[in-house]
Amino acid sequence: MGNSTRLYDQINQATTRLAQLKARELMAAQREAARHRETARRNEALRRSQLGALVFAAGCEELPDGEIVAALLNYVAGHPDAEGRARARVRGDAHLAALAAGCVLRKH
Repeated sequence: MGNSTRLYDQINQATTRLAQLKARELMAAQREAARHRETARRNEALRRSQLGALVFAAGCEELPDGEIVAALLNYVAGHPDAEGRARARVRGDAHLAALAAGCVLRKH
């Protein structure tokens, strides 16, 4: 009877230890998922801030929101090909570079 009690205790201890390890593993996975969600949230907030800064860099900060959205929608509808988008990107990059160098006069 002593051996079976001892064996039962060992099984019970091993089961408890396994449950603890599984709980730690689950908690670690939850922490990792929370870190990923927080990183994604920060990246989205940064991107939104960058997009707002681009509206200012283009000198369009005084336009109503609807006009800004309409201009973007018109652009997307009118430039479906890669070549048109590449031309627009070159023009935009040149404007941003000139703005950074202080060579662009802003309309105010």
